Amino acid sequence: MFCSDGGVANGLSILSTGRLARESGRGHIAVSPVERSSVVAALKILRSEGSVVSVLAIDDSGKIIPESLAEAVSDETGLVTCAWVNGISGTVQPVRELAQTARSAGAWFHTDARDAAGRIEIDISDTDIDLITVCSLKIGGPPGAAAVVMSDPGPWLMSAAPELSCMANIPGLSGMIAAMDVMGTSIEPCTRIVNQLRADLLEGLDSFNVRYSIIGGGLDHILPGTALLNISHAPEKLHLKLEKENIILPSHNSTDRLSYLDRTGWDISNPEQYLGFSIDTRNTTVDIEHFLRSFSEIILAEKGGRGEI
Repeated sequence: MFCSDGGVANGLSILSTGRLARESGRGHIAVSPVERSSVVAALKILRSEGSVVSVLAIDDSGKIIPESLAEAVSDETGLVTCAWVNGISGTVQPVRELAQTARSAGAWFHTDARDAAGRIEIDISDTDIDLITVCSLKIGGPPGAAAVVMSDPGPWLMSAAPELSCMANIPGLSGMIAAMDVMGTSIEPCTRIVNQLRADLLEGLDSFNVRYSIIGGGLDHILPGTALLNISHAPEKLHLKLEKENIILPSHNSTDRLSYLDRTGWDISNPEQYLGFSIDTRNTTVDIEHFLRSFSEIILAEKGGRGEI
């Protein structure tokens, strides 16, 4: 079912399935603690209408502990929702295992795959997932288009959220479909490109003796080209200095990032120590070199031209 954007797609999925489940006597919903605002907003509406929402446990990488879902579900659980990938840390969730647990309990499983689509393999046909949200912009398509992909093609599933209209943006949808056709054949080569650029960036940081750890697990367990670093002894006003150099790779300390770090148990008293980036195929070795050159100058200025961090 096509709609105008990913937030509307999430709202349609959560509100419709949550309401239908509650009408059938399954008013309990289980959710990860690191969902997007559109999912949170829909859950708040459902809770105000009488649904009960449980928040699942995560480890220090932001990954849901599967056992916490097994403990949370019951014969009253009607919906489980968890984003396939966290766009801030790149953490890939065990959605197949979580969906299987939900299906075994008789609950619907929804996943927001906007950050996953086009970056990793997604196939709803070999999982117990009921609904997937995807967004045109995230897969290289035009703005103004998104979709809810359902394992059960019956449109009735979306009928319980009439306040979210599905207005057709025909040019946007056409562009989104074209992008989806290209996406399937480009995932593997794009992954090789962005992972090599990420490796070059981290190798450069290593050459500066920058001490850091990767939040979200090892490189094999996060989104291609993405990393969120916890830097020891980060230079003062690091992000501001990088912005002045017109650095586009690191993601700034936005409200979303700080909220994510706080919800996953990280100390945010010094937000400068967290440096995130998500490389895509529009980036080149020139971007990496520009970042590393600017970063090295910041380090030298911080240490008076000598020493290491």
